[in-house]
Amino acid sequence: MLRIGTLGAAPSVGVVACGWHDSGPGPFTTGIKLIYTLGGPLPELPGLRIGSGALRGAEQIAAALLQGLDVVITEPACPAAPVVAAGMWHYGWTRRDVSALAGATVAGLALATQPGACVAEIGRDGTSSIDGQMPAESVRARLAAAFSGGRYRTPEVTVPLEAVRLSQDTPCRIRIARTPGLVV
Repeated sequence: MLRIGTLGAAPSVGVVACGWHDSGPGPFTTGIKLIYTLGGPLPELPGLRIGSGALRGAEQIAAALLQGLDVVITEPACPAAPVVAAGMWHYGWTRRDVSALAGATVAGLALATQPGACVAEIGRDGTSSIDGQMPAESVRARLAAAFSGGRYRTPEVTVPLEAVRLSQDTPCRIRIARTPGLVV
């Protein structure tokens, strides 16, 4: 399973990704990774391997994580890129895993809509749940605003808005169903 959290307290942090073996096959590494957006101050992180340059896009971020970096610095870009990158690092997703990439993209965008700290659990197939402070209808409305022309396009996948299925599991938990994506 892959758990991803955002920290509302530090303005420069994007996500904290924590992956562990979920008994499935894959080249993923177990551990905790930090993905920061360029521009804010970095805390003192003694003993951690920190990337030297700002990366852009999920594939570049994932490559840095797979090379063993503990902290990756990114340029402001697609808010879903860190979540998609974490899935690529943990599960070994490639561009052929269109549905998983689409689901992670929706989860990343949903995380970006949440005020303050929140957590997402991402499954191997890209299904996810978000624990946050917004109801599913509010997240759906914010996602719709991000989908220009009914689609959200990243370098890895295009997600059609009509394919996104959100449900309210509990007052603080939103479930995101498997999301079919389109090859870019």
